[in-house]
Amino acid sequence: MTTHTARALAVARLAVARRTHHRHRSSIRPRAQISEKSREIASRGLTLDAYDDEDVKNALEKLRADDASDQNALVDAPDWLVTWFLRDRKLDADKARAKATAYLTWRANEGFDDLYVPEVDEEAATGKAVLLTERDACGRSVVYVTLTKHEVETRDLSRTCRLCVRLVDEALERSRAEGEGAPETLMCVFDLRGFTMKNADIEFVKFFIKCIFDYFPKRVSQVLIVDAPWVFKPVWAVIKPLMGKYASLVRQVKVEEAKEYFADGSTVFD
Repeated sequence: MTTHTARALAVARLAVARRTHHRHRSSIRPRAQISEKSREIASRGLTLDAYDDEDVKNALEKLRADDASDQNALVDAPDWLVTWFLRDRKLDADKARAKATAYLTWRANEGFDDLYVPEVDEEAATGKAVLLTERDACGRSVVYVTLTKHEVETRDLSRTCRLCVRLVDEALERSRAEGEGAPETLMCVFDLRGFTMKNADIEFVKFFIKCIFDYFPKRVSQVLIVDAPWVFKPVWAVIKPLMGKYASLVRQVKVEEAKEYFADGSTVFD
């Protein structure tokens, strides 16, 4: 196993031993309380196709057997990671191997092998993006972005991108820690209240889109854009074509509509 691969694999385990940075809003909503409305909301978002457990197990075993003989970089990759790419690629071992290997190479070579460093801590301290303690109405973890705290002229793009990946990592680690039955995906909320063009960061948006397509496929189930002002229209005109058919996972909503995605009494948008 290469040094790069070893470092990349270590990232997958970082959240187990590290302190996560959550913004406390209110208590987590028990999954047992998920309502019919919540199921309807969840149905609008991206999800992986469901497969029989035995079929998934067989596909994983086949991929593992092939990799063991070829000394592929995935030999030491955790099962949860390989399984996700298998499900994303409809249990096609070759396609899953290619995507998972690309993911590990990206993490090792592009500065995402260790995200718990002072410069990323400083970026997190701005509060521009946080992992909420509160879940959405479907029990999914929520990454909440406050656009007025992000200005293009003063931001360091590398730090912003690394914070983005760290928050996604932490959300997914939370789900894995909860075990079977926990929501597998997360929601992203972009709060545009007070947004001006100085907050519009097309380069970061391009990075975010590539992440959710290539490296975290179907991990982000839905994106809410809250209270977008009229000056956001030309920005969306640039972003929407980049998302292709997946632009449908984005919903532009007013604050009152956004509250429907959370439990009654939620204080997320207060």
